[in-house]
Order: sequence, then C-alpha cells, then structure tokens
Amino acid sequence: MRNLLRDLGVAGVLLVVIPSLADAQWGVTVSLQRTGFSGTSLDTSTGGTEGSFRPGNTPAVTLRLDRRFGRFAVGLGVRYSRSAIVLDTRDLFAGFHNEVTTIEAAPEVRVRVLHTRLGASVHAYGGPVIGVWMLQDQGTRSVAGVMAGILGEFPLLDKLALEVRVGGGFTRSVFRDGELPPVFERRTMRRSEIALGLRYGR
Repeated sequence: MRNLLRDLGVAGVLLVVIPSLADAQWGVTVSLQRTGFSGTSLDTSTGGTEGSFRPGNTPAVTLRLDRRFGRFAVGLGVRYSRSAIVLDTRDLFAGFHNEVTTIEAAPEVRVRVLHTRLGASVHAYGGPVIGVWMLQDQGTRSVAGVMAGILGEFPLLDKLALEVRVGGGFTRSVFRDGELPPVFERRTMRRSEIALGLRYGR
C-alpha cells in the first residue's frame, strides 16, 4: 500500500512537471535601470554630521536570460555600471566620479500574480545578487546580498514586450576595514532599482 501511494505520488508530480517543461519558453531582456544606494557607512562621531560615504546613484545596463514554466520562471541577469563614491551629509554632497566599476550576477525566481485579457501581466521576483566591485586605487572585492520586487510586462508585438521593474534589497557594505576615516562605521548597504527594458520571447 505504501509503495502504491508512493508510485501514485510520483506519477502525479510527473503529470504536472512534464507538461510544464514541454511548455517552457526562453526569453531575453535588455534593460536600462537606475540603482540607488543608501546606508553603506555612517559618521558615528559625537556631534558629527551623520553623513555617509556610499556609491552614487547610477545608471546600469542589464542583460537577462529567462525560462518560463507556466506561471513560474527562472532567470539570470548580468548587470554593468560605473558610479561615483559620494560623501552625503547634512551640509555637504561631494562626489568622486567614475571611482567604481561593477559587474553583478542576479539569479532570480519569478511568479506571475496577475494576467489581463490584453496580455499584460504582473510578476513578483526575488533572488540573490553577487557583484564584483572594482574601486579605483582600492582593489576588487565581492559583494553579495538579496533583491526582490515587482515586474510589469506589456506586450508590444508578437514576441516583444515592454518590461518595467521596481525593487529593492540589501548587501553588505562595499567598503573594507581601514578604507574609511576612523569616525565612519560600515553599515549594511541598502539599494533600490527602477528599470525599463525590452523582452524578446514567449
């Protein structure tokens, strides 16, 4: 009896999974996005400015490949950007331009939460982000974290759709020990993203 239940369970899983795999569709997206950063470090001195050194808000280009299985999808995005390091205080905002080059990989899982008769859809996405940050005169370091958000997709042509993303997440600080003035304490780096792209595929 136990073996029969196990076999029935396996058969049920296969009946669900195999059609989904057969219907799986590939897609590729190119998008431009604005990434904003906060946190990262904080002036903790008594009577200090409560300022922070952080990466500047920056444009980025992302190439993403995805595979859809019905309502669900998996994807991998590769993102490139160049940005400044800024000092942001109550009384001063100063930037050191083109100090950082970043290449990030962002695997993700998506689920469709809404689909309209006209073909537009809304998806929730989330996953890790792993970046290589190259700071001028300070060397290269890896920075990892997580991202999540909402994605809207709006069909334009047969296989072409407009994609809009809004999301956020956090990583560890991009700075290492000894890279900041002594009064600055490293903090978790919070980030937001707004992206506009074109997706080709089913």
